[in-house]
Amino acid sequence: MKVEVIRKETVAVSRWSGGETRAYAIYPKDAVYANRDFDFRISSATIEDVPSQFTNFEGYHRYLAMLDNHVQLILNGANQQYEKHQLFVFQSTDLITSYTQGTDFNLMLANHIVDEVVEVMNQSFQTNQPYILLFALGSGVVGVNNQPITLEPWDCILITNEERESVAVTLNQPTIVGYWSISK
Repeated sequence: MKVEVIRKETVAVSRWSGGETRAYAIYPKDAVYANRDFDFRISSATIEDVPSQFTNFEGYHRYLAMLDNHVQLILNGANQQYEKHQLFVFQSTDLITSYTQGTDFNLMLANHIVDEVVEVMNQSFQTNQPYILLFALGSGVVGVNNQPITLEPWDCILITNEERESVAVTLNQPTIVGYWSISK
């Protein structure tokens, strides 16, 4: 099992059509986002342009939550609003226009991901899934198998658990949690 702590300030920033993006992790590690050959990607992006169009492509679905604001958007022609830290899921082929500036959390999963759970949690849990994500929404200490890890807002932990060992996680603040398997 590998526990990787990814600090917000260490993540490289690049441009997208509506602002900036920070790619925390992509899997497999040698995958290229532009080639659409990845199983999952964890990122955060600023939405600077209003309105702005979300990137559209085949074979993926996404979980998104605003980190610092609510979001007002049009999803396939329907008006939608989500509050700060409220997750919503959509297909990457959906037509989305955002009318709010802010910073988001973005998890992209290939459609061959199975047994996925993605939610905002504030309680301990245990899983043996091969991929586990913890994205801090505030400052605090997370426990991974009784090992304390101090996180600041928007830091990320990615646990690669291909041996499918039992992993116990303790949380003391709201955290975006995800875990899943890959089926090909």
